[in-house]
Amino acid sequence: MATATSDDTTRLMTREYRAARRLARLFRIERAGGLARRPPEIAKRLVARRGRLVDELARLEAQRRALAPWTIVELDLAMGALAREVDSAERWCLGRLAELGDELARRRGAGGTTGLRDGAAGQLLGHG
Repeated sequence: MATATSDDTTRLMTREYRAARRLARLFRIERAGGLARRPPEIAKRLVARRGRLVDELARLEAQRRALAPWTIVELDLAMGALAREVDSAERWCLGRLAELGDELARRRGAGGTTGLRDGAAGQLLGHG
């Protein structure tokens, strides 16, 4: 009976390890601009897949912890890599939001005068 529990735990850890690696890869793809280069429908499917992987990873972790509180080195490394990818993705998103905010402010005419603009669209016509 102890072997079945050990086998179950090992299988869960392997599935958890693979899910963490796939999830980290999806975050890395997004951070590298991979979603923006894909058709919108594909990008939506990848984002949905990422959400399903987050749910699966949480479920697998809960199941594994119920069987055994310990982990294998590979799982610890995969979870560490996932945490770094999430942190990097968060920093990238915050930077991108700041860029978009700056661009929006420029288009609305905020800030100092930077050149001649078309009044209707805010299109830069030239520098004075």
